[in-house]
Amino acid sequence: MKKYLFLSAVAAIFSSVEPCSAADIRMQTGLMFDWWADNQISDVRQVSVPFTVTGQINDFSFKLLTAYTDTRLERSGTAGNSSLGHLLDTKLCTSYQIVDKLPVDILLGLDFNLPTGKTDLRQRNLALIMDPDLVSINNFGEGLDVNPTITFAKEWGNWVAGVGFGYLWRGSYDFSKEINITDYQPGDIYNFNAELRYFFSPDMYARLFGSHAWYGPDTVRGRNYFQEGDFSQFGFGMNYNQEKKWEAGLTFRGILRDKIRFQNSPGVLVTESNDRQGDEWVLDLAGKYLLDEKTVLSSNIQGRYFTHNDYATTSPFYVGAREKLSLGLGVTRALGTNFEAGLDVKGFLKHDDQKNFPQVLTSRDFRGISVSLMFAGSF
Repeated sequence: MKKYLFLSAVAAIFSSVEPCSAADIRMQTGLMFDWWADNQISDVRQVSVPFTVTGQINDFSFKLLTAYTDTRLERSGTAGNSSLGHLLDTKLCTSYQIVDKLPVDILLGLDFNLPTGKTDLRQRNLALIMDPDLVSINNFGEGLDVNPTITFAKEWGNWVAGVGFGYLWRGSYDFSKEINITDYQPGDIYNFNAELRYFFSPDMYARLFGSHAWYGPDTVRGRNYFQEGDFSQFGFGMNYNQEKKWEAGLTFRGILRDKIRFQNSPGVLVTESNDRQGDEWVLDLAGKYLLDEKTVLSSNIQGRYFTHNDYATTSPFYVGAREKLSLGLGVTRALGTNFEAGLDVKGFLKHDDQKNFPQVLTSRDFRGISVSLMFAGSF
């Protein structure tokens, strides 16, 4: 079962919008298409129609987003094909900022996951919960989640620092009756984030950042079932912004995941002997160029490397190393005063070494493409 994590938005204080006296509403929709295939004749197509509404009234802001997604997986051999089309869960994110009124700036957040998506999946559709490096959508529905956060930021001289704390309460739902996982309640999450920025000039700054999350145990019908290992992320970056012309950013980050705890007997969890998840290293290079006052060009290159886990190659829990390289290009064009449209295209190549968990697979090579068309208007 895939996990997702609402992290406290430390960076939101740094890029906060100037307060406005009247409501500022933005609506956005579009079309997203993802495709990938591997050298073992698996083929996936995913089409999504997202819908987002954002707004701000003075120091209060909100964001409401959902999407309809249709995902189709075709596989060779006896594995069979799978498909699922459904509305996803709806996210409601709210925040209130207190800026220039106290010794530190404060951002209060309260986010909700509203269960409008699809749960109680059939067994053949569990294969559609894929690696997030392959498709944009890999989670089709969960229960009611509530995520309060608080973020503090302080600026002195050329330095800016922020720390954030969050708690994610996750409600229960039926994951799949066919595999007897009902009344499934994911564990709550406590998380901490921090970021430090130094401005060499108004146009250029460096940043150090990190975060850590602690997971509570998942339960099934009130009994402990599984517990995700702690999640840690750290990294640094450099950003340069030539106002009204171009900007560029370079970020390097590492992701470390601790050992999981699994069910040894009904309701009893034990810690695994080795770490089955491995570490992850990510390098991002992104840039934007203002072609004219209405047109912005963008590009991004990303390299990801997942180390093999700590089990021996002969172990049933062994997962080999993975590598991914992606390249994206985009353009955004203003259409009049209050409307804009955008097109983004991203392609990737990915290689996975052999793995024995959760099933035995030889090494695989992937290729894929994502296309996103966006329309937005402000009112």
